[in-house]
Amino acid sequence: MSKVILCTTKEASHPFIFLNTKMEVNNYEELCFYIYNNTVLISKSSLSDKLFDWIRDEIGMPELAAKLVALSNKTLFAQDLLVEILNAGDYYEPEEIKTYVEAWNKYRKLSASQRKKLKADGYLGYRRYIKAASIYDDIIENRSELLDRVFMGNVYHNRAVAAANNLDVEDAKNYFLKAYELNNNEESLKGYFMVFASQNDSITIKQEMRKYELGDDNFENLMLEIGDANDDVREMTIYSMLQRAVYNRMNKDMIDYDKRMDIILGQLKDEFREQAI
Repeated sequence: MSKVILCTTKEASHPFIFLNTKMEVNNYEELCFYIYNNTVLISKSSLSDKLFDWIRDEIGMPELAAKLVALSNKTLFAQDLLVEILNAGDYYEPEEIKTYVEAWNKYRKLSASQRKKLKADGYLGYRRYIKAASIYDDIIENRSELLDRVFMGNVYHNRAVAAANNLDVEDAKNYFLKAYELNNNEESLKGYFMVFASQNDSITIKQEMRKYELGDDNFENLMLEIGDANDDVREMTIYSMLQRAVYNRMNKDMIDYDKRMDIILGQLKDEFREQAI
């Protein structure tokens, strides 16, 4: 869901930070929006006195805080606490909260591997690549032969994205190829060639493409897609920045290539430092 956040409650003097995603919320409306869209990343252990105190003292909702304290001692499920928060105001309509509850109930009926993948996908969306990778690895290491090939292919694909964003280039290539073997999705094969292009010249890339019965048109399309990447490199993922840097290198634009690689290395250091906390 997407909506404009209209703040009708007290603005906190200090934000509440969800440590696993590093996301800050500054009022009740932002808290509701975060909950509604990130339930799989919120564990009951994260719904602690620190959050309840923040709700009471920072956004001026003492009655809600008291209810949450009492409820936390009675329930085993984070969902019960989250629904209580959503119901405390009018940011979401009753029908929207009903939809939220139904989605959560469906989530609880998923297999352990399916639930883990949704959690890892959530971390991937927040660029928490190390956390995401560890969960994908757990799914892969404990996979059952009963798991759907497409599902496992998608796990490998997202694991490759996490690897690429950590500049684990060899792992990224291997995971993309394994993904394509399982899900037969052209996006996985494209991901492989995106990473392959970061290490090789045009002739070598074309030779590799021919192994997969891909012609020069596919090469041109690949280069166009890389070249069309967002010019504002600081708004891009490391993987996307790497793609654009490769395009600059292959087009002899070494000044922009060096600039992008400096930013990539700097951002990689910053993100690794944050993820290691």
